[in-house]
Amino acid sequence: MKTVIRNLSLIAIAALASSAAAQDRSQPHDLYANRDGRAFSFERSFPSLAACDSAARSLYESKRVLGAGCKPSTATPPSGAPNRGAEAAADPKAGTPERPR
Repeated sequence: MKTVIRNLSLIAIAALASSAAAQDRSQPHDLYANRDGRAFSFERSFPSLAACDSAARSLYESKRVLGAGCKPSTATPPSGAPNRGAEAAADPKAGTPERPR
């Protein structure tokens, strides 16, 4: 009985891990590259991790960049500025504490 439960547990864990990996592969990924030796910057988006990884490897092996890597795309634009929401964009002083007078 213990072996049956252990086997079912292993199957469940494997199924969850493979579904998480499949979701990650189908998610769009952004390519970041380090061209100047100071910081990584956004290059472009790819429809899958495999396509992004291939482009990153190609860039790095061609010696056009010092480093390259991929990360899952987010809803936040890769401008470097944090996304403060629509109401904060309408009022630029929103969220800024006032100084005492």
